[in-house]
Amino acid sequence: MKKIALLAVLLAAVLLLSSCNLVVKDEAVDAATVILKMGDTEVTKAQVQDATQDQLLQMYQYYGMLGHQVDMKDPAVIADAQNAAVTALKQDMVLRAKAAELGLDQLTEEELAKVQEAAEADVETSKTYIKASYLTEEQQALEGEELDAAIQEQLDLLGISADSYIVREKDQLIDQKVYDYAVKDVEVTDEEVKADYDAKVAADEEKYKENASAWTSADRSGSTLYYAPAGIRRVRQILVKFGDEDQAAVDEANAKVTEATGKVTAAQKTLDDESASEEDKAKAQEDLAAAEAELEAAGEALKAASDAAYANIDEDADAVLAALAENPDSWDDLVKEKNGDPGMKEGAPNAERGYSVCEGMSGFDSAFVDAAMALSSVGDVSGKIRGASGGYYIIKYVGDVAEGSVDYDSVKDKIHETLLADKKDTVYTETLNAWIEEAGIKEDLGALK
Repeated sequence: MKKIALLAVLLAAVLLLSSCNLVVKDEAVDAATVILKMGDTEVTKAQVQDATQDQLLQMYQYYGMLGHQVDMKDPAVIADAQNAAVTALKQDMVLRAKAAELGLDQLTEEELAKVQEAAEADVETSKTYIKASYLTEEQQALEGEELDAAIQEQLDLLGISADSYIVREKDQLIDQKVYDYAVKDVEVTDEEVKADYDAKVAADEEKYKENASAWTSADRSGSTLYYAPAGIRRVRQILVKFGDEDQAAVDEANAKVTEATGKVTAAQKTLDDESASEEDKAKAQEDLAAAEAELEAAGEALKAASDAAYANIDEDADAVLAALAENPDSWDDLVKEKNGDPGMKEGAPNAERGYSVCEGMSGFDSAFVDAAMALSSVGDVSGKIRGASGGYYIIKYVGDVAEGSVDYDSVKDKIHETLLADKKDTVYTETLNAWIEEAGIKEDLGALK
């Protein structure tokens, strides 16, 4: 989990736990019950309960980001969180012991300086989060020392300090050093890379050879593709957009068309319903006639709004075409100066290479696709193409996507990196599990009930 996610969990803890009675406050003797023991290292019931709460909070945040709610009082949910907490505590016990055994817990001055720097950055991130999420509007309006004091008060209430972050950053650094030790001998051979490449090529060929449209969709999403079917080209465009007022008028007209279409559909559904009464069908027939008239009027209004919007940008589009006719090499400058397509802005994934398009593809306005595929030769530029809505497309044919497998040399480093990371994670997990098994940790999980 990224630091910001961990930070959000930490900052959410106090508020969430105050309203969610997950753990009954036991007497001190019960809280001190030893649940895990490895040599002289012990983990108490209270520590397991705290770790379980942390796991629940992470689940709460994770599923919340996905739009799902978790019943934090569900015994099954709590049991899953407790099992995860116990596993994590056992791992931590073994990692701390292994780090000490190998001398990896001794940090150099340079490493300590990095820890200090990271902890200070964590604190600043916390302050920003506190201000946005915990302070009232009046407090957020404070400045200088008063604002600092309000933020610090919340940090103190949540138990957040530079020292707490230093401990966390140290632990993370030491854990990374143990990880590096465990995987130091892991390698990926050229043969493994080539085999993975061949497998990816074969899989993509099977998936896309007869489905160029799916390939263009995957390409637009940023996927690394290992085989390209025939018939795909790349194009760039200059979009001459509607003015804001015209766009608003077109959007409003579109909304009325959608509303009227819904009424037509609803009335027709009743007419098609064999179980509907004659009275209901008679009413639906009247509604249908009214809705069809409304739809016709809305369609005419949409056409009028669109025609007016296009008329208002004709001059701008013609100016772009005139500039290109005078100087074909001015394309890149015009893209920067006149383009309303964010996908063609500098830094966008497709800005330089262009959009991938093919006959019959989905996901793009058919007017754009048809015009792009109608261009005869690389370098050709279309006229102004009236889109479904939003403005004129001016499209340039910039190249073809070569049919067949992607060049091996262009992807081998990425494949090697991915394979190495996966193999390291596998080896580390296996090694850590072996260390835990060898550690002979004594458990008394029944005392948690």
